[in-house]
Amino acid sequence: MLSTRGGNKFDFQFDKVFKPTAMQTEVFEEISQLVQSVLDGYNVCIFAYGQTGSGKTYTMEGPESPDNVTTGMIPRAVMQVFQEASTLKKKGWEYTMEASFMEIYNETIRDLLNSDTSLKHEVKKLKGEDDVEVSNMTVCTVSEQAQVNKLLKTASKNRAVGATNCNERSSRSHSVFRLRITGSNTLTDESCKGTLNLVDLAGSERLKDSGSSGQRLEETKKINSSLSTLGQVITAIASKDSHIPYRNSRLTYLLQNSLGGNSKTLMFVNVSPKEEHWSETLNSLRFATKVNQCNIGTAKKKM
Repeated sequence: MLSTRGGNKFDFQFDKVFKPTAMQTEVFEEISQLVQSVLDGYNVCIFAYGQTGSGKTYTMEGPESPDNVTTGMIPRAVMQVFQEASTLKKKGWEYTMEASFMEIYNETIRDLLNSDTSLKHEVKKLKGEDDVEVSNMTVCTVSEQAQVNKLLKTASKNRAVGATNCNERSSRSHSVFRLRITGSNTLTDESCKGTLNLVDLAGSERLKDSGSSGQRLEETKKINSSLSTLGQVITAIASKDSHIPYRNSRLTYLLQNSLGGNSKTLMFVNVSPKEEHWSETLNSLRFATKVNQCNIGTAKKKM
């Protein structure tokens, strides 16, 4: 990457780089095998990271009225899961799928499928299981694509957004779409459990660049703190530290069983090609490099 400001050159290496002209179909091809592994009993977590306005929500959800070309990663992933589950029926597999959609705004969890804001939502350990759940969260059993599309529209209307200098309609929260899958095979007596987490992270931006004040300032502080904790957790896992700071953020506490050695994790990093966003683009690529250098271990199935 070459800066026109002084001609400084910065080199970065990633597993895959998509051109600005890349279609959503091309992007999804890169993660399709990862999505498939949920049906095999793995926890999978896919993030979209980057400054506000760089295209994270478009990548994950697509536009408001998507078509076959512009459909985002979430509906494509669910479509693939349904298709593969249907194919596996011939081999004796039956699956139950439960979907939820939430946001983490100012370190508070909100149910994007329920407009009742009086309900409290806390991350709690499941009894007898090495997993977590969110209290009072709307969980919908889904069996077809149309049901999920309806949930996505409801969630989009309820998500917290606001204007900053970087984007007039900036996502001010992390959104997390979760699909829990439980499978059993009547022919072999096998069973499996997997969770697919598709996460659209709130826009990363430095305080001085966001132009935030008042409520927007507090939002930006919380967002940056949460993203910093995510980086610390991934680094701690890779370093095999005795203590992983999951509880330092609602996001990492929620996703603790979909990060680390028992899961498969991928991060998209969205960057803006605009010259005025140079410093934020550089920060995003540096964060991505830090994450990419972390080996979090070999994933294990949940049987």
